Amino acid sequence: MNKLALGIVLAVAASPARAQQPAAAPRAAAPEVPQAAARRTTQSIRVDGALDDAAWAQATPITEFRQLDPAEGQPATERTEIRVLYDDQALYIGARLYDRQPVRSRLGRRDMAMSASDWLTVILDSNHDHRTAVGFEVNPSGVRRDQTRSGDGEDDSWDPVWEAHTAVSDSGWTAEMRIPFSQLRFSAAPVQTWGLQVERQIARNQEFSVWSFTPRDQPGGIPRFGHLAGLERIPTGKRLEVLPYAVSRAENVDRGANPFRDDREYGMNVGVDLKYRLTSNMTLDATVNPDFGQVEVDPAVVNLTAFETQFEERRPFFVEGSEIFRFGGDGTNLAFYSRRIGRQPTLAPPYAERDVPTNTRILGAVKLSGRTQSGWSVGALNAVTRRETARFRLDDGENGTVTAEPLTNFFVGRARRETRAGQTALGGFVGAVNRNLDSDALSGALRSSAYSAGVDLFHQWDRRSWTLSGFLAGSHVRGEEGALVSTQQLPYHYFGRPDAHHLALDSSLTSLSGLAGAIQVNRRMGRLWSANARLNTISPGYEVSDLGFQRRADRIDAEVGGSYNESRPGRVLRRYSAYGQFLVEHNYDGENVSNRLFNGGSIQLLNYWSAYANTTFSLPGTYDDRLTRGGPAARRPGLFSINGGISTDPRKKVIGEFNGYYERTDAGGDGMNISGGVLLRPAPHWEVSLAPSLGWSHSVAQYLGRVTDPLKTETFGARYLFASLDQTTVALETRLNYTFTPALSLQVYAQPFIASGDFGEIKELDRPRTFNFRVYGRDVGQVVDGRIYPNGTGTGALSFPVPQPDFNFRSLRGNAVLRWEWRPGSTMYLAWQQNRSSAQPYGDFDLGRDGDELFGAAPDNVFLIKVSYWLNP
Repeated sequence: MNKLALGIVLAVAASPARAQQPAAAPRAAAPEVPQAAARRTTQSIRVDGALDDAAWAQATPITEFRQLDPAEGQPATERTEIRVLYDDQALYIGARLYDRQPVRSRLGRRDMAMSASDWLTVILDSNHDHRTAVGFEVNPSGVRRDQTRSGDGEDDSWDPVWEAHTAVSDSGWTAEMRIPFSQLRFSAAPVQTWGLQVERQIARNQEFSVWSFTPRDQPGGIPRFGHLAGLERIPTGKRLEVLPYAVSRAENVDRGANPFRDDREYGMNVGVDLKYRLTSNMTLDATVNPDFGQVEVDPAVVNLTAFETQFEERRPFFVEGSEIFRFGGDGTNLAFYSRRIGRQPTLAPPYAERDVPTNTRILGAVKLSGRTQSGWSVGALNAVTRRETARFRLDDGENGTVTAEPLTNFFVGRARRETRAGQTALGGFVGAVNRNLDSDALSGALRSSAYSAGVDLFHQWDRRSWTLSGFLAGSHVRGEEGALVSTQQLPYHYFGRPDAHHLALDSSLTSLSGLAGAIQVNRRMGRLWSANARLNTISPGYEVSDLGFQRRADRIDAEVGGSYNESRPGRVLRRYSAYGQFLVEHNYDGENVSNRLFNGGSIQLLNYWSAYANTTFSLPGTYDDRLTRGGPAARRPGLFSINGGISTDPRKKVIGEFNGYYERTDAGGDGMNISGGVLLRPAPHWEVSLAPSLGWSHSVAQYLGRVTDPLKTETFGARYLFASLDQTTVALETRLNYTFTPALSLQVYAQPFIASGDFGEIKELDRPRTFNFRVYGRDVGQVVDGRIYPNGTGTGALSFPVPQPDFNFRSLRGNAVLRWEWRPGSTMYLAWQQNRSSAQPYGDFDLGRDGDELFGAAPDNVFLIKVSYWLNP
């Protein structure tokens, strides 16, 4: 079976080569990286975009640019001149970008998307480690973008304090940048060479040209940057940055049965962010009493699985520089998930009248990041969250309190050493969570401490055509017996599975340890082909959810695949690609839990329309050890799914996309999802996007619960309850972005969301390792007066209520944020958040009725003003 699937993978990946042969194009050899010189100046430079200061005449311009798109290797169609100067405070970039056609530009908020506008990008590898860099970008309207860069991608949450101004003329446009040395990291050497890349994007013809050109058939990126020489005796600049802030908040919220708070409340809060440069290459960031009220709200979801929903991190302190803490990911597990810090409190008093905080307050956090003189990249983060108390009122009117979340310390540390110009890297990771459990309820629910540590490796050879990567990690958690019993019963552990020979629930445990590891090999074969193979393992006791995010344990899986990518335009297509992957998963008992085959591809036409399609085959003959949520394994039905989509030319004022998904199992389950989107750009300073979606699914077996019954010996003394489920979901994500100036913008987000679930007849799993069910009242037992009697209605017979899980859920979440950078590094936010929701047990889907009830629900409104002031003493 595996050999056959691998053959299918390779056949599908090879098919595009026969589908279309691209037009002949010259194959460019990789040149030596280019050199540029920065010139020190003692003359003053006025950063206004005019490029009329005499100092610019001293600098030698960079002029040789070559295309990556659309005509790879060919000279850029328009001339570009880049000059570099520096003084004791900053690096200056002067750019003259000629264009024989009208310049295209758009206004937007800082870090806006780069589509439909011309752009200039300057990327600096100031450490010259060939692995990390920072980018500074500007468009003709003066909108700035900035980000940190690494082999893992880009992080645009980094917001350094720098200047950029532009001017547009009949011959093109000009740009000036001032980048203070205090915002960069570099060595203390008296004479330095940095890595440099300059990129230009011309929107009208989708041209992307670069100064340091690397053909697509060779590995590129930061290791292939050009060199910027001539930097001598650079001072570190001012070391301390202070950003105090004040927040005023007004809430109009329906508190329900909460007798301790008013529906209308007002408050004020203050805090401060600090940044201190310990050395020219090491920075300490700290935040005291942070507030993130301006951050966009999470979207609404309906989650009927046993696993928690993973939400995106949007809080600036935790997003900025987060790439250094990435470690040990296998696609689902994360060693560090920063949203654990400040999460919603764990415990709530079991009374109707209560007041539970919505989140845990962060008292303070500190982050150290940079590079040592010996070449180690290091990062460390420590955060403390306060003890949160929930209040409650008893039936007799007496008030009480309970600790809802203990005082907790979070720590994560990371170190990585690169050698061979970034082609080899060895790293380490350590994480720790310690809680002050001051009550029996907390000790029985939470682990007192959790630790994780590991090492990882990255190695390239043969001109970077081969890549070997991998990691090995361990975890160790401690707590009282009750907390460890709960840990063993988490949905990715299920130590109590009655048919598992390698697992056993141990009620006396006070600690649990585990291991995880992976090794992966990637091979790039010329310009078009690549292949990969991966082996991954996670032991049953591996547990990192105190500090990280986890969905998997007790797994051994192997994956092999390949891909084909053609990026040179042909007679019909501008680019196209295809891939194939085959994945085999087992648990530590040797059970084959999944065999999946993934295939897909994408194309882009010469007119910049794009399309994609993917298929998944989950092959029959495997077992699902999670379906019964701690019970015996069941047969996993075979599954086929297909998804695809099409999108229009991104250069236009109106951009559309359409996506579809369909799946079907051999047990009779099926589902589909249709989504689309339209982006309207009526003018350069504003845009509107609408993204509707409609989903429908029929599940044959949705888990409902477990009932102990010693007579049900076939399933080890318990009955596992299921029902079919018809679920419908409708949502509409709406965004409005209006930019008054590059420093003043308005962003509005709203998501109406409606979901319904109609459950069918209640049934039970017949036998382990099957996907057969018996319906109560028809195949087994009786249903009388709303109760199920699985063994008949005799005296003392076991019975339980008929579950009534039908639901209709409606939600409207949104916020509006007006952001004004009123001076460099200083911002003011005016934010409004609204949330309204309601739920009923109807089960059927009625858009009109549910829409009326959604907009008829009482809204919760929160208004805030946040002002920060940047100081650089």
